[in-house]
Amino acid sequence: MYLKAKEWNVRVHHRDGEASGDRETATEDEGGLTTRKEAETALADALSELGCGSYLEPTRKTVQEYFTEFLAGKIPQLRPGTVKTYKWLINYHIIPKLGQIPLAKLTPQHLVSMYDKLRVENNLSPQTINHVHKVIHDGLATAMRHELIHRSVASLVQPPKVQKPQLTVWTDEQLVQFLEYAKPSRYYMIILLAATCGLRRGEAIALRWKDVDLKAGTITVCQSFSRGERGHTFQEPKTKAGIRTIALPQITIDAIKRQKILLAQDKLAAGAKYNDYGLVSQTRNGSPVNPYLFERQWLEMLRKSGSPKIRFHDLRHTHASLLLKQNVNPKIVSERLGHASVSITLDRYSHTYGVDYNAAKELDCLLKYY
Repeated sequence: MYLKAKEWNVRVHHRDGEASGDRETATEDEGGLTTRKEAETALADALSELGCGSYLEPTRKTVQEYFTEFLAGKIPQLRPGTVKTYKWLINYHIIPKLGQIPLAKLTPQHLVSMYDKLRVENNLSPQTINHVHKVIHDGLATAMRHELIHRSVASLVQPPKVQKPQLTVWTDEQLVQFLEYAKPSRYYMIILLAATCGLRRGEAIALRWKDVDLKAGTITVCQSFSRGERGHTFQEPKTKAGIRTIALPQITIDAIKRQKILLAQDKLAAGAKYNDYGLVSQTRNGSPVNPYLFERQWLEMLRKSGSPKIRFHDLRHTHASLLLKQNVNPKIVSERLGHASVSITLDRYSHTYGVDYNAAKELDCLLKYY
């Protein structure tokens, strides 16, 4: 155990039991430790592992070599959009910053330094740096399971704290005013599905006519038009709870009936050029609505209507907030949103309840002495 360049290092010499004659020795090093205590712990761990025969021969792969292999093995397990994110994080951030370091010699300080550089030099947000950390943590945990390393330094490092975003929602008056303004728009149906059913943008764009039951007054969410490796693709919801049947208010039922007429007119006008995807909301030639084009139109409608600026996704939050303020059972709201657990709904929208004066009044009634 020795100090070099202000870093503690541990070197262990031991006999290689598989070497010829059991006489050959091997040397294992661990460096980059920031304190003497860390070095003492690493030395004790190495000696203990050698003594009980559980010592792992460190891999000679670099971070670049390992994470390139890790990504190839991970791709079949991921959704197309997540594959794109993993590739970007690994190829543009992890490998350029850590690639030449031997995987077995990766230290907590390497990650701390990397996160600082990503924040200062690359101007990445705490949220994005957290994504980088999660991928590193995933990769090193896999390396541990495959017995390539004996510990994951990612578990010893805290990524930057991400501030919980403040939800911005409309009041019922603001929502009604905007819906009235948006009614003539081709994108009205997508907006209405988010506002009255809590659908995400991709779910509203991907809603098919076969998922609509006007007789029962319901729609069933079965797919989403989501980001893939190249462009957008139709994908199943991420969780089982995402596949759900939602009761429609009358305003949405009426709009869906009008939408049938609009699309029939489009089909007649386009003739043979119409490529029908069977979606409730389509372009004039029958194709799915481009999410990026829709986003531009959404911002333009906000500007022209004079409504308070919110993200399109905040219509979903508005939907949930308005229902909870009307004392709709949180379990029902959770099911409409497709949350995996009602606790997610309660945690995310607890602010909508405000100060519960009614609870105080009820306690007064219960505890009142006559």
